[in-house]
Amino acid sequence: MCLLHREYFTNPETKVNLFLNLIYSGQKDIVLIMRLGKLPFGVFKIINKYHLIKSNNSVVVGVSGGPDSVALLNILHSINSAKNLQFRFYVAHLNHQLRGKSSEEDAQFAENLSKELSLPFILKNVNIQEIATQTKRSIEETARIERYKFFTESSQKYNASTVAIGHTADDNAETILHRIIRGTGISGLEGIPIKRPLTTDSTIQIVRPLLFTWRKEIIDYLGKEHLNYRTDTSNYETIYLRNKIRLELIPLLEKQYNPNIKNTLIQLSQIFTANNEYLSQEAKKILKGSTMASDAGSYTLNTHFLIKQPKILQHLVFQEILNILQIPLKEITYEHYTKILNEIAKKGRGRHFQLPGKLYLWHEHGMLYFKKDLLSKPCIPLSSEIPIQIPGTTLIHPLGQLVSEILDIKDLSLDVYKKTKTSGEEIFDLQSITMPIAVRGRKEGDTISPLGTHGHKKIKDLFIDKKIPLKERDTVPIVVMNNQPIWVIGICMDNRVKVTSNTRKILKLSFQSSH
Repeated sequence: MCLLHREYFTNPETKVNLFLNLIYSGQKDIVLIMRLGKLPFGVFKIINKYHLIKSNNSVVVGVSGGPDSVALLNILHSINSAKNLQFRFYVAHLNHQLRGKSSEEDAQFAENLSKELSLPFILKNVNIQEIATQTKRSIEETARIERYKFFTESSQKYNASTVAIGHTADDNAETILHRIIRGTGISGLEGIPIKRPLTTDSTIQIVRPLLFTWRKEIIDYLGKEHLNYRTDTSNYETIYLRNKIRLELIPLLEKQYNPNIKNTLIQLSQIFTANNEYLSQEAKKILKGSTMASDAGSYTLNTHFLIKQPKILQHLVFQEILNILQIPLKEITYEHYTKILNEIAKKGRGRHFQLPGKLYLWHEHGMLYFKKDLLSKPCIPLSSEIPIQIPGTTLIHPLGQLVSEILDIKDLSLDVYKKTKTSGEEIFDLQSITMPIAVRGRKEGDTISPLGTHGHKKIKDLFIDKKIPLKERDTVPIVVMNNQPIWVIGICMDNRVKVTSNTRKILKLSFQSSH
């Protein structure tokens, strides 16, 4: 029985309370529990409490053939029949091809089970060993990745909103202990979530209706219902750490240290889940308050604000950004977080960090920049001067292109233009332009007289004022006339070439980035 209700059925002293509670909640529950049995009734309550499956939903049910998945499928099917919820189930089996004939028999068993229940069957054969060798991942990790890929494909093909799998309370306790042994943060101690998106940006939910049910209860249920299941002999091989925890460590802890160790671990996960819900909300507020810019594959934070926050929230803000950038959290260690948080609190020169997942960070002038895949998309400086075609299009490889037009002042409404212009657009007084003009990168000693100011300013100081990262300064295109900057694209233009009341012809330049 699920943890939330099992005391009603296992403790004789509370049987009267059960009866009274059922009367209070209505005769429907009494009828339902008589029709379903104790375990399916408990699972039904969990589905309702956590809103795991909605009426009329299409649900892909992962069925390996083992006791947990067989129980899950039969329980869901019986709930659907008893309550007439009109769920549409698809039985999905991934053949890992790891155990030769046994793997084929598992697949056949799952297919026969779907036929007995008159449910559609989805089968996919994958050579896990071959993929693991090619990708240099463990068998366990490869199998997990391929399973989730299979669930995604199946859900999309059959327009299913939910994937149901058979993780149990035992699996949760083992997972928490496994994470403690290998190292984890506070989010890892939450254990297995009862539901979550199938992938980071997916609308498909993966749900675990048996997560509050112990394996012993499942075996008892299968026996009473005379339901057969397959036994995976690899589950008893102690070459896998997960198996060693289940077969050796937990029995040792139960015998010599705490006979209730699995319940204790589940309680620990529930405590951390409650704490993390609060901390996560606080971290999201801080992230919102410190975010300066965000784009596909990049993020910019104001660290003046961030470093004033408690360390644990700084840590969680980092995790939020990593999730946004789709960097696997397991690749980032506690040492990574600690080093970066310590460094950004220091004053002085800029600091750079290379992290797993092709993530590059640098900190300067109170700003922390995150760039994903920077190594595959390097910042290539503009080393040569490129003449600008007027009118026409000038390719500025690899940054983009510059489009130039000559317009009559009567054809342009300055008020409308000022309201709609982008940072990549600028207009100039054509009579003030000495041809030819060109585009290049910055040079030592470059200066400009920014529009609306007096005197000149070094381009270097302009970049510092605008907090342009050091790594990106050589990639900012600069339009020059007689080798003197007249427009630092995206930042400012020079007073000498501004549009005035005497302007008759306009040169309009529009920069279109290739990124």
